[in-house]
Amino acid sequence: MATLLQLCQPFDHAVMAAVQSIGSAVMDKVMLFFTFFGEETCCILLLIGVYWCWNKRLGEYMLFSLYTAMSLNGLMKDLICRPRPFLNESFSDLRYVKTKGLLVDTEHLSDSWSFPSGHSQTAGSIYGSLMNGRRPWVKICGVVIILLVMTSRVYLGVHYPTDTIVGAVLGLLCAWVCGLLFRRFYQHRILLLGAAVLLSGLMLLVNPSGDSIKTLAMGVGAVLGMWLEDGLVEFRSANGFFGGALRLVVGFVLIMAIRIGLKALLPDMMWCHALRYGLMGFFATFLWPWVFTKLGF
Repeated sequence: MATLLQLCQPFDHAVMAAVQSIGSAVMDKVMLFFTFFGEETCCILLLIGVYWCWNKRLGEYMLFSLYTAMSLNGLMKDLICRPRPFLNESFSDLRYVKTKGLLVDTEHLSDSWSFPSGHSQTAGSIYGSLMNGRRPWVKICGVVIILLVMTSRVYLGVHYPTDTIVGAVLGLLCAWVCGLLFRRFYQHRILLLGAAVLLSGLMLLVNPSGDSIKTLAMGVGAVLGMWLEDGLVEFRSANGFFGGALRLVVGFVLIMAIRIGLKALLPDMMWCHALRYGLMGFFATFLWPWVFTKLGF
């Protein structure tokens, strides 16, 4: 695989140079906005919005697809170990848009691998899940968003074009395969998500990094929460706009409080990161549904 990717470097360089030829301060901000659609925060917001407020079954399918894609992405990155373009001397003439913000952060990427693109794979899986079986205009919107995320990663200089192409294709494949499995074995959906958690466990064996521990912990928390919710809560979609908005806004604020607030309070240790992300998964699939069901909104 490393040899094949090496052969793709002339193609990668030519495409990156062409995409970055439109570079400007304004375009930097536009591309940072587009890349947000593949960020963890955006995907969490979209996922819980569907799961809590609109269509619980679709939300469960999106979670299965997204988590499978994330686990597969982490495993492939740790096995292939392709450095980022801005660390490659052959690409030193190209731009690297370095930024650190609350919603988008490209500064920390030097200690993570490049292939395949996590943002592109995440976008392919979550928007591919929304596109599956939907009307043509929904599919067109989904494809456009995926392409914009792919382009933004190349423009920002954090991924090669081949990273984004393979990532998006794998994400769409995850959405398709998970959709087939979900429809066929819906009664065993918790076991399906549990199998995806086992896949993330393989990632932890290959490279016990902070990201792999976070992914595994979130999956364990989500599976445990879904299992408890299935027997104790069995919530339904929100009745009306106000109830749905209340579920989403309050719940999202609380999830971000767990993610960001506990990060500030707890020491920078592996078990603390695992606790935060495990609690996020458990809160999203059980604690908050139990609360808003009890409160009647």
